[in-house]
Amino acid sequence: MTKVKSILIIDDDDVSNFIYKRVIETTRTADKITTFIRAREALEYLEKTADSSPEDFPDIIFLDINMPVMNGWQFLEKYETSFQSKLKKRPVLCMLSSSVYQEDISKAYTYTDVKEYISKPLTSQIMTNLIQKHFS
Repeated sequence: MTKVKSILIIDDDDVSNFIYKRVIETTRTADKITTFIRAREALEYLEKTADSSPEDFPDIIFLDINMPVMNGWQFLEKYETSFQSKLKKRPVLCMLSSSVYQEDISKAYTYTDVKEYISKPLTSQIMTNLIQKHFS
């Protein structure tokens, strides 16, 4: 099984983050898993990583849509303007959401960096398929 170096999970629900981290750990598909419950803090982490050690930038980013203060859409706006020209390695950005609205799914794919829209929950099978599709 192919393994990635780093995965970032951004979801305002601690329980979901814990579960998704465990799913990734059990599939043994990543060396490092980082979680944030606030999108703004995740952006700060990504900016610092891009500037100081770009080789450690996440290979996969899982992003929830509905979060307080800065939602997934606002994160994507900032992300695309901040990292469009800065990154040599483009991560696989996956919307990981409980929203099943077609408008949300369609909107997600209008962002250049969004490669997947995954309906919660993240499962071992979804994780395995994602790794095979994007990293084999």
